[in-house]
Amino acid sequence: MQRARLPALIARIGQAGGAEAARATVAAGLTWQTCATLLHISDPYAGAVAALLIVETTVVATVSAAARYAAGCLLGVLVAVPGALYAEPGMVGLALVVFASVLLARHGFLGHHGLHVPTTALITFALVRGRHPGELAVHLAEIVLGIGFGLACSVLLFPAVRVRSAERALDDLRLLVARYLDGLADAVVRRERPRNRLGAAWEDDLGTALNRARTAVDEAHESMRWNVRPTARRRRWHLDDRVLCTLSDVAVQVTATGRLLDAHPEAAAGCRPGSGFAQPYARLLRTTALCAYSCRGGRPHPALPAARQALARLGTPGCDPPGTAAPDRRLLRPLESALTCLSAPAPAPPARAHRLLDPLRPAPRR
Repeated sequence: MQRARLPALIARIGQAGGAEAARATVAAGLTWQTCATLLHISDPYAGAVAALLIVETTVVATVSAAARYAAGCLLGVLVAVPGALYAEPGMVGLALVVFASVLLARHGFLGHHGLHVPTTALITFALVRGRHPGELAVHLAEIVLGIGFGLACSVLLFPAVRVRSAERALDDLRLLVARYLDGLADAVVRRERPRNRLGAAWEDDLGTALNRARTAVDEAHESMRWNVRPTARRRRWHLDDRVLCTLSDVAVQVTATGRLLDAHPEAAAGCRPGSGFAQPYARLLRTTALCAYSCRGGRPHPALPAARQALARLGTPGCDPPGTAAPDRRLLRPLESALTCLSAPAPAPPARAHRLLDPLRPAPRR
């Protein structure tokens, strides 16, 4: 039991940001010890704080945070040194330094790290004004060491690979699209409005799932950039990009179909069970749901060609009863677009041939 619970406990700690906290702790500890040994400082708070603040979840985010932190401290020094040396009296120089540093802190590039511009500016002003250039050099050396250890720990200590969360988000989106397509089919057969069948907030739920999937895929891509772990190097995420794009297009067509059935009662009225349109259209919706649920970056579902042929037969003008052609055409267009999106095969990853094995492979016959 204890062996079975240990992986689950580790997974929960990882989901709660335990790995990020561990990297920040190691970076702060190494910075503290290094500053105490090399710089002979008893309490190197500045370096430890710098290491703590720049460590983020991914390597890219840590590099970005380190750049903003360093830029904020550098701007603070550049603003404070002229004010401390040349502005007289001291209160006027302090006011000018604070005013300029606060303006620079609001720059969009720095983000929340803009706070370090006035902080560093005030510390620099006080040390330069008090004729303590050595303490200023030590303070800046602490910050440089903290940034360096923060970057090193983020790169080398098992950086995060956010692949499973993206896969779960895509699975949720895939399941929701398929469920709503089935719900639309039930609404057509039972002559109900989709809003009554699926709920009043079904479009919002679909949009929320779509945004969550996009965010998760973007985070997965960011986690694999500059990542030295073999897991990150082996992943091929162009297929997942294609899956997300396909599911996004299908979700748009599902929303369009539901709005048509909700906003145009005459379109729903054209789907009478006796008109020869409702049952085939409902079957096409369910087949599309099956194909959407099977959209995983490989080959299209085997039922897609037959579904497209059935859609073409259903949309033939001669097959429509009089007076129902216009509503039927309007309902078929989103379904045709969804099937077209699902029919596009995902690009296969290029085969990487090994140079040593190429001479051993038989040449193609002519």
